[in-house]
Amino acid sequence: MTGMCEQSTPDRPSPRGYRAAAVMVSVTLILCTAAIVFRTALRSRYWAWKIEHAAEPAEQVAALALLCNAGDGGRWGVTVLLEDARPEIRQCGVLALQYASPDWSRRRLVAALRDPDSDVRGLAALGLAMLHDDRVIPQLRAMYTSGTDQAAVGACLALQRLGSPAAQAVLAKLADTPGTPARRAALIEALGATGSTQAAKALLELLDDHRPCGAPTERERIMRKLGPLLAARGLASAPAPAPTSHSEQTIAERAAEALGRITGLVPRFASDQPPAQRTAAAQQWRAWIASHGN
Repeated sequence: MTGMCEQSTPDRPSPRGYRAAAVMVSVTLILCTAAIVFRTALRSRYWAWKIEHAAEPAEQVAALALLCNAGDGGRWGVTVLLEDARPEIRQCGVLALQYASPDWSRRRLVAALRDPDSDVRGLAALGLAMLHDDRVIPQLRAMYTSGTDQAAVGACLALQRLGSPAAQAVLAKLADTPGTPARRAALIEALGATGSTQAAKALLELLDDHRPCGAPTERERIMRKLGPLLAARGLASAPAPAPTSHSEQTIAERAAEALGRITGLVPRFASDQPPAQRTAAAQQWRAWIASHGN
């Protein structure tokens, strides 16, 4: 009877089992919380993957729109795009930077000015200009004076598009800085686009640089990219742009051309002319600058 009245007691979990269960619950809670907190960041990585592997332009645009709308939450995906080997994908990353916080995007836009692709540099320069932040000017000046030629070209474009009085003043001062023909060509293009008397004064300083310069102008770069596009759309029979001799120009001749656009005065100026004739042309531009003040 005694044996029949005895009841079997179920095995109780050991303390070690309780600890293991608690750890599993904690890990699950942590993972769930992380998934919620980093939900947008994880999605941004997926959107970046969609941009990288899109089969159709519309699909790429839709993913890029989602990434832009993520704002700061899209940093992970934007970083992935900026590190892609293809320039067209890096361009998407630069576009998405416009929607992140200025302090985070500013550093990456400055870094994109060093990109080997001119379109990436152009978008980065435009992005910096849209920030309207003169605090980036010292970095741009340093990029011109001590960076690569590609970085210097990007810095000139960024200063030109920033367009503030401080940016224009730095462009003018850079005319006194020694530089390679590629740097000087980019500086001349930026000064010519600025169109101020301050820029004209700076261009006068470059009339004595008779080194040849083969760097293409912005117009030439655009036409080179448009050519294959026009041909692909069946517009190859459209009139071709008039041939230019920019590849054969000297730095001084490019500066003279920019001075002509600013002042409206186009006296004959060429590096192979006698010095007296070049001096006479410079005197005309100098007189125009003196009569127009600032």
